[in-house]
Amino acid sequence: MALNTNITLTFDCDYTYALDLSTRRDRFTYDFSTHLASGTGADQADTLFHDERTLADAANETLNLYDSGTLTDSVGNALTMETLKVLLLENTSSDASLKVGAAASNAVGLFADSSDIEIIKPGGHMLWTAPDATGLDVTTNKNLKLEHDGTGSDDLVYRIVLIGVD
Repeated sequence: MALNTNITLTFDCDYTYALDLSTRRDRFTYDFSTHLASGTGADQADTLFHDERTLADAANETLNLYDSGTLTDSVGNALTMETLKVLLLENTSSDASLKVGAAASNAVGLFADSSDIEIIKPGGHMLWTAPDATGLDVTTNKNLKLEHDGTGSDDLVYRIVLIGVD
């Protein structure tokens, strides 16, 4: 199996401010892109997991990124990621926030401790990358907790993409 990944993020902003006789304008464009070739070194990855998942009101789940069989990739292989290179989360809810972090034990190294939480607001996204050779070791600190914050009237649907090295 081979995995080649291109990640592109573009900001194209046109900021205007009307004055009495003219309009000031600031045109800002910023492109970020990175490529991960198939492999296990710097700027490389060989493992992909993606899914759309649902959390009931106030429910949570903890994804184990390392233990074989907890998660499977799109072709049914057990995910045994050793190094995390990319994490993308999208909260598709219109009225509830997605809490990320606060795993009771062995939390993914993005979080200092069980009180460290990132909140993704309704419609929001979070993208994290570490394309270098070491990425983020998830062999011991492997648990990624995701939680519906208990607000809103519906289940929370989120999308997740994990790219790393097995």
